[in-house]
Amino acid sequence: MNSFAPQARQGLLVRLSVFAAFVALTLTGCGKSAEIPAAPAASPAFQGAPVTQSENAGTPIVVVFLGDSLTAGYGLRPEDALPEQVEAIWRSKGIDAVAVNAGVSGDTTANGLARFDWSVVAAEPDVLIVALGANDFLLGVPPDVTRSNLEGILDRARTARIPTVLVGLTPRGSADDGSLDADFAEIYPDVSAKYGVPYYPSLLGQIESDQSLLQSDGLHPTKEGVIKISAPLADFLEPVILSVERP
Repeated sequence: MNSFAPQARQGLLVRLSVFAAFVALTLTGCGKSAEIPAAPAASPAFQGAPVTQSENAGTPIVVVFLGDSLTAGYGLRPEDALPEQVEAIWRSKGIDAVAVNAGVSGDTTANGLARFDWSVVAAEPDVLIVALGANDFLLGVPPDVTRSNLEGILDRARTARIPTVLVGLTPRGSADDGSLDADFAEIYPDVSAKYGVPYYPSLLGQIESDQSLLQSDGLHPTKEGVIKISAPLADFLEPVILSVERP
């Protein structure tokens, strides 16, 4: 999902106390001067017999984005949020898919797990995108708790037979072994491998150092920034949604 730097934590926690539960926290922030390591490679999308649009004419593929402020579209018009922009790309390619924005600014993995039934199951999705954990890092939630919550979400998705994609967190700068940065970064590829779900390493990797594509807080993408990060995400998810087995 997002990239993060330890320097961002203090400033963002102040924002959280000011805006309470509705503040939009991400793990971007002002980065280190250290060299940014290469992001882990994304895992391959689901493999399976593609479902063509003609086979399910009139029945859109429903994709739920369960996330925080990056998904919710903090500081943007609803139509400019990430899920809506990804949907627009799919539709420009003739893919009949609907993106359901289930992002809540300030949400942690615990919040996402707690609202799984009414945010995810109630939407009857064909695919689930999980993009949570940035606020866990900022609030000092122990990594093992975050890992457990993410696994709880994936367990629920598995029980509900919802194909899922996990969006991860990658350190903005060098992360020392045993550091909180490294511990959080390890969660996502590990959980992805354990559950056999596709893994998308970072949402903001392409724009985190480009202030022209970030809002004045230096943390959240502008409309143009969202457009920039939507294209690779839409491309990654395309084979996932077209491989879903549907009645």
